[in-house]
Amino acid sequence: MRFHTPLSMCVVLSFTLCIPLASAQITPEEISTETMPEPGTNWFISKTSNGGYIFDASTGEMQGMLSLSRRTPAVTMWNPRREFYAAESYISRGVHGERTDIVAIYDFDNLRPVAEVVIPNHMARLSVRNHMGLMNNGRHLAVHNMNPGHSVSIVDVQDRVFIYEVSTPGCAVIMPVAESDFLQVCGDGTLQLIQLDLSGFEQNRVRSEVFFNVIDDAVYDRTTRSADGWFLVTHAGTIYEASTSGAIINISDGWSLLPADEEGWRPGGGEFISAHRQLGLLFVAMHEGEVDTHHEPGTEIWVFDVDTRRRIYRIELETPVNSLMVTQEDKPKLIVADKDGGTHVYDALTFVHERTIETPGASMFEDF
Repeated sequence: MRFHTPLSMCVVLSFTLCIPLASAQITPEEISTETMPEPGTNWFISKTSNGGYIFDASTGEMQGMLSLSRRTPAVTMWNPRREFYAAESYISRGVHGERTDIVAIYDFDNLRPVAEVVIPNHMARLSVRNHMGLMNNGRHLAVHNMNPGHSVSIVDVQDRVFIYEVSTPGCAVIMPVAESDFLQVCGDGTLQLIQLDLSGFEQNRVRSEVFFNVIDDAVYDRTTRSADGWFLVTHAGTIYEASTSGAIINISDGWSLLPADEEGWRPGGGEFISAHRQLGLLFVAMHEGEVDTHHEPGTEIWVFDVDTRRRIYRIELETPVNSLMVTQEDKPKLIVADKDGGTHVYDALTFVHERTIETPGASMFEDF
């Protein structure tokens, strides 16, 4: 008796016999994880709605990316622990559902999240650099809340725990001073100083005298560090420097960015002011405009010598600028984000344009 093998069975048998031979010819792929190189002296983070892009300003090359939430006001770092910190907000169904706010912690080497701390879910989700601040001791991180009342969440980023929420009615932004204190700008024309104890709890609170008129010429919520404290600027272009001595708030006499014969110019944009602390140089994006044009991007960048309080240079721009930042090394770079999303690098001492970097979207910068 003869049996006929179906064609389909022959095909299956043929493939079965061929599998060991094919497998023997495949070289297994080696999977490796790249680590970020040691940061250079003028690296910076370009924070967009798509994440935090790390660039080397000297070469224009991208070195890595932090996968941040779209609702992240700012990102900062603590070099001794080799960690990045970001306040992030998530909604369970993208645009609606349960909201969760966290402080996310990323490591330096491969930029992956290594821990998170849940905080009260009314974090201010505006792109303002000083809506988050790491205290100068590197341990306590403060996150500005707005619901619409103002408060501050304190997180111990070393022990990875939420400490508590400080009520700060009428006062906003976070400007770290001393080891574990921070200043805030208040709506009554004063500054507020909150001093934290070793555990991160409030131990003292002080108000300054009134030094600006919130109706006639309010202070911006955009500030920048100075050699001894912080520079604040009003809508009309008056500069104040604030610092502390223990529980005493020191505020300098104001001086104007505008020469006497150049009325009509105003600061404005996003993060439009930055200072090189060691060299005493102040960079401000300026535009010509009327009152209430504080969101208009700058058509020029004015450079000032802080000691003499004089303008030493004007950088004219082809495309108006929204944000800027100067790096802090001996040979600093001026990083500029224009209103169309381009990022430009200047030599901050010669003011020569060096390169343009393609970044995905409008940027806010953070120095290393």
